Amino acid sequence: MLPPIKGFFIDIDGVLILEKQPIPGARDAIDFLKREEIPFMLLTNTTRRSRSSLYTNLQRMGFPITMDQIYSAPFAASLWLKSKGVSSIHLYLRGDAYREFSEFRITTNKPEYIVIGDVGEDLTYDNLNQAFRLIMGGAKMLALQKNRYWQRGDGLAIDAGGIVAALEYATRKRAYVIGKPSLNFFQHAIRQMGLPPENIAMIGDDMEADIKGAARAGMQTIAVQTGKFQKKKLPRKSKLPHYLLSSIADLPRWYRKNWM
Repeated sequence: MLPPIKGFFIDIDGVLILEKQPIPGARDAIDFLKREEIPFMLLTNTTRRSRSSLYTNLQRMGFPITMDQIYSAPFAASLWLKSKGVSSIHLYLRGDAYREFSEFRITTNKPEYIVIGDVGEDLTYDNLNQAFRLIMGGAKMLALQKNRYWQRGDGLAIDAGGIVAALEYATRKRAYVIGKPSLNFFQHAIRQMGLPPENIAMIGDDMEADIKGAARAGMQTIAVQTGKFQKKKLPRKSKLPHYLLSSIADLPRWYRKNWM
């Protein structure tokens, strides 16, 4: 018998929303957690948006959240860089995630770190080669995440992991990965939640980043069959996920039945 679940970490893309649309029942699930005063945080590997942008977007869609409940890879990266006393960086990412790094000097002149995210359609040989040259010149690599792919409205799309792997191969150097499934990422979120890890469940659609990463941090895991989840890829003898729901819309009924 597993310990009672008293709080949740919830992925955003593929669990709450699919690109620009809420997944049916997702808003009701979050409203249920808020109404029942069950603590939750949104943990996301998205590298294109700042926390402020994520918050505004989710509020516009009707999700009853606060910005303090969002813990993103770019935000975690900025905290990590500050803890290491880093002052100069180069950003290799897209969107407004750059706002999380306003306290650093952004430069192409011998930066201490190059921060790598998903650049999507901005990926070109020239900007990839610039990143390569900066790393060969001494910059260290900080990968916001290393996901292989993500689910867009028009189908699967390659994610930042391919870019990171290419630069690692070309430079023969390893990137430090900041987002899920990094143990440090989960442990920092656990400290913010203030609950023992065994009483927290991670809800996600990514077996590698969400489910296996959370399990390594000592948490319970719930996979939802939305987003990029593919049931046929579940290992037959795997003990993960601990629970499987068709979507987060099932969470209120499931939680009432098991824990209330």
